[in-house]
Amino acid sequence: MSEVLPLRPFRESELPVLDRMLNDPEVLGQYAWTGWSGNTTALRQRWERDRLLSPDVSMLALVRQDAAVGAMTWRPVAYNGVSQCWNVGVFVLPEERGRGVMAGASRAVVDYLFAHTQAHRIEAHVEAGNIAARRCAERAGMVHEGTARGAAWRGGGWRDLDVLAVLRSDLPPPAADD
Repeated sequence: MSEVLPLRPFRESELPVLDRMLNDPEVLGQYAWTGWSGNTTALRQRWERDRLLSPDVSMLALVRQDAAVGAMTWRPVAYNGVSQCWNVGVFVLPEERGRGVMAGASRAVVDYLFAHTQAHRIEAHVEAGNIAARRCAERAGMVHEGTARGAAWRGGGWRDLDVLAVLRSDLPPPAADD
């Protein structure tokens, strides 16, 4: 069973959670760690500028007991001059893993973006072999569409990415607000 945690913008006091993401390989894990970027100054400047919510890339906190324990992100991906979709990602702190939090967050980001944007497609790119992340995307309603061969550089080599997506028309319509 997936645990669905509340989502909200990050508070300044929670920026150390994102610092851990940038500076601790264990936080992102073997499939997402791409090396030391560690630019916490830029992250803090961005938080001061737009609270990590912008048309280019956005991030909300996953919250347990009023504290950030992870994040969900989304960014636009253009397919042509008039069509775009959202590419999403979720991470949770290592101490939160194994509770279904990532699966719940994956579905929460899909529901959030379909409720608050006009998006027709939401996709996730998951490194081939990352079975846990792929299952989370599938539990969010995404289906495997194919593999982008050699699409991501990590750990000294090019890695294949599984492309998963869900269309607005794949999910039941939301309940009417009366």
